[in-house]
Amino acid sequence: MKYSIGIDLGGTYIKAGLLAADGKLSCRMVVSTCVDEGARAIATRIAQTIYQIIELAEKEDKKEIVGIGLGAAGLIIADSGVIHFSPNFPGWSDVPLLNYVTEELGGLDLPLYIDNDVNAMVLGELHHGAGVGYENAVGLTLGTGVGGGVVINRKVYHGSWNTAGELGHTVVQPDGRKCGCGNHGCLEAYAGARHIVERTQQQIAEGKKTCLDSGVLTPKQIAEAATAGDELALNIWAETGRYIAVALTSIAHILNPQIAIIGGGIAAAGENLLFQHIREEFTKRTMDIPGGMEIVPAKLGNDAGFVGAAMLVYNN
Repeated sequence: MKYSIGIDLGGTYIKAGLLAADGKLSCRMVVSTCVDEGARAIATRIAQTIYQIIELAEKEDKKEIVGIGLGAAGLIIADSGVIHFSPNFPGWSDVPLLNYVTEELGGLDLPLYIDNDVNAMVLGELHHGAGVGYENAVGLTLGTGVGGGVVINRKVYHGSWNTAGELGHTVVQPDGRKCGCGNHGCLEAYAGARHIVERTQQQIAEGKKTCLDSGVLTPKQIAEAATAGDELALNIWAETGRYIAVALTSIAHILNPQIAIIGGGIAAAGENLLFQHIREEFTKRTMDIPGGMEIVPAKLGNDAGFVGAAMLVYNN
């Protein structure tokens, strides 16, 4: 049995796992990222984590490790191993992280690959999650922001300059809310966690009746209120679903994927509050596409990052 190591590089934690080719997880590790220590120190921590996983694998007689994959948020230049910029690492600009990690690994003769974390997530879901059996997929991660990834013929599509897949910046409302990217009306400005809270607070300020307190709000509290029947909260989730559907309509017409896989904390709102509204609006808006496009929640949960990163090895 062949194995690969997946590394999910987050702003708070580095999550790592050893996966068999069939997707079975053999071991996992979580260590603090310590962003303030800089790229070189983080590369050292990644390398130490890799060596610890290799040591555990050898103890369990799982020695045939064929490569290492690394996923990170931001604009990643995959073929050169460079992080052009990342929201998790302020101040990083064209950091050759893969070279740093290679140097720290010394003479370890294993191929290393890096890619955007949502690209990796979509790969992981195609291999071992909600997308098993499909060839062409898009993915959205709904969290603080809205990340995206595109896989065509089971290969990540990077575009001409490695910026393909920024699906969170699909415009869903011309001249709409200001997005962190500088544009107006992006999906992220309507379906990102902070923006869902802001839209809720705005409606409370307008005098809409609700059980919610506008002072301290989270998407989870809005979901709980909606589950309890709060009309304002229900409308917020329905509206969020419709905005996601508007983005997916454009994506479906441009790329014609078989499936859209949606993960992240916001997706935890679930079928009744969110997904049914996405599908209903999507059906209203799309052309009669032969085969259609399935819209499903991601399955891999908190493991998606390193599972997908491990799949970068086989994808390359």
